[in-house]
Amino acid sequence: MTSLKGSVALWLLPPLILLLAANAVLSYRGAREAADLAYDRSLHMALMFLGERLTTSGEVAATGDLPRSIREVLGESAGGEGAGADGERVFFAVIASDGRSLAGENDLPKPKPNADGTIRFADARYRGKAVRVASIDIRSKHLTAVDGAGLLLEVVLVEDAGARVALAQQVFYADLRRQLALAVFSVALAWLGLAATLRSLRRLSEDLARREAEDLAPLATDDMPTEVHPLIEAINRHLARLADLLETSRRFAADVAHQLRTPLTLLGAQAQYGLRQKDTEEMRRIIEGIVAASRSAQRLCNQMLSLSRIEAAKGLMNGGVRLDLAALLRETALDLGVLALEKHIDLTYTDTGRAVPVIGNEVMLRELFSNLIDNALRYTPNGGRVGIAADIEGEMARVTITDTGPGIAPAARATLFKRFHRQFDRSGAEGSGLGLAIVHQICLAHGGVVKLGDGADGQGLSVNVRLPVSSDPAAGQ
Repeated sequence: MTSLKGSVALWLLPPLILLLAANAVLSYRGAREAADLAYDRSLHMALMFLGERLTTSGEVAATGDLPRSIREVLGESAGGEGAGADGERVFFAVIASDGRSLAGENDLPKPKPNADGTIRFADARYRGKAVRVASIDIRSKHLTAVDGAGLLLEVVLVEDAGARVALAQQVFYADLRRQLALAVFSVALAWLGLAATLRSLRRLSEDLARREAEDLAPLATDDMPTEVHPLIEAINRHLARLADLLETSRRFAADVAHQLRTPLTLLGAQAQYGLRQKDTEEMRRIIEGIVAASRSAQRLCNQMLSLSRIEAAKGLMNGGVRLDLAALLRETALDLGVLALEKHIDLTYTDTGRAVPVIGNEVMLRELFSNLIDNALRYTPNGGRVGIAADIEGEMARVTITDTGPGIAPAARATLFKRFHRQFDRSGAEGSGLGLAIVHQICLAHGGVVKLGDGADGQGLSVNVRLPVSSDPAAGQ
């Protein structure tokens, strides 16, 4: 697990190193160009001074040594910094137009001639070293050619490049030290800024750590960087969801206590009444009432347990299997056929002859359709009809359950999916108020929807359940 500081360092250091490297290259080139410009200017002045002496006085040294005055122009003396192995770093030559060497060295490299006769510069190698060469053509007033005109001379100065390289390196290293110091200072500032930001986050975490378990108040965004606001807002939204969940759990516990209190009170009253009876038939009737009340309480407990499990698994249907919804509906209808026979209800299933494959939890889906079919049978009067149909529409499986009961007014349908909501005006039957809430939660857990509508010809109620169809035969197996 990497830290935020480490991640920032990994992002900043590589480009910073590349920038420093590129800047170092450019800095060295700039230092070298500046050194060349300064030394070329001195070389230019020395060459002009030498040419001036040749044209005005005719002085031409017979040896390879430069006059001291010219060396002073170049700012060096024999044996100075950058001197070669023989102690010299500047060489010269005076060459006649016919190629005769009149003074100085006779093996110096020469720049290529140019048409305008101005001073020429070039880089070359001499005696195994890098050198800078400068030359100019002048016409001597004291030496004449065959035609009697002044002799055309080429004056060449060669300077060892070691001094200018040393100067360039000196300037470069001084600039590099400044750049490194600036880079270190910038990194330190970024590090301090990041540390200050992390201190804000640390205060936020300490605030959360000090809170009571049930304190789900939103976090404040004051004194927090704007970049952290989306994170804090996401945490606040999550805290709001947790607060809603906690409030829902509290309401659920209160509803459970309220719903269980009535059957338990009834059971206690019936038992006490039965204890006072002497007649066997009356005691039997009371015991049968106790058994019916206990079954009702047991069914209520089972439904509440199912609802709590389904709500906990909402949106987490990762363990579903591929199953045929048509076969599941046929089996569920057969299981509830006894209730249909008792009330002489015509319970039918419209079979399309093809499978309706879905991915889901078989136990939950069976609970879903058991509740819907059971509700339809309970609220349909004797001699009525309950129809079940399943088919595929596009990418959704559609299950429709219709009855010929009293139906539900459209304005009241939206509230039927709430827990413990009962509809008393449907043939006088009274349930626990959890059946449709369980249906709604199972549909949500499977990515489906459930809607209520009018039955056939506007009579009774129609319940439509839509679930995603499985298109992969191997999915979930």
